[in-house]
Amino acid sequence: VVPGKPGESELIRRVRGQSLPRMPLTGPPWLSDEEIKLLEDWIAAGLPAAAVAPASEPPQEPPAEAPAAKQGPPRWSDVAPLFLSRCAKCHSQKGIMGPAPEGFLATGYREILASGERASVVPGNPAASEVVRRIKGLSRPRMPFDGPPYLEEAEIHRIVDWIAAGAPDDQGNRAPLPVGKRVRYRGALTGTWEIDGMKVEADGGTRIKKSPRVGERVEIRGVVESDGGIRATRIKPR
Repeated sequence: VVPGKPGESELIRRVRGQSLPRMPLTGPPWLSDEEIKLLEDWIAAGLPAAAVAPASEPPQEPPAEAPAAKQGPPRWSDVAPLFLSRCAKCHSQKGIMGPAPEGFLATGYREILASGERASVVPGNPAASEVVRRIKGLSRPRMPFDGPPYLEEAEIHRIVDWIAAGAPDDQGNRAPLPVGKRVRYRGALTGTWEIDGMKVEADGGTRIKKSPRVGERVEIRGVVESDGGIRATRIKPR
């Protein structure tokens, strides 16, 4: 912000979309013309501070009782701030790295559940959700890309619990399974057709290259089954 000069202030350029990424990162919707003009007028006036309350004003009394803890599994509103503050800066239509990497958008409920190149969230199965694998560092690169610091354990658990509950929206409705959608995992083979502790189904239609052994890093490609499990279509060493 350049006091007195809204036209030279990067803040104004960002909210207008003249500089990228346009702000706020959670848009659209963006700020309205009236809201932008309020900012411009404030900058043009030299950034006047808000009036200070008189010292004689009595302090506000704290609430008599703390609000009761929220019951039940997490809903979208419980995890949305994490995705919007730590992921959407890159995973948006015009993020700081350009188009969203791998087509994954983290700007809203529908976008996160959409299966673009691959399904990143498998409702009811956190271990099969690439989102969880990335924030835990099981798949590389670990996310958020600008970490460390990465998400705290409590924040990771919140996302895991949300997906385990079926990735419900704010009304508590479980998200539909992306049956038949493609998935891809890269990690350590920890057992017979088990990647980082997650079992996948391998059958006669699974292409297995070079018979990878336990302990090796592998890439597993597959599809989401109707029960939320994963059927491998290809397994190969990495």
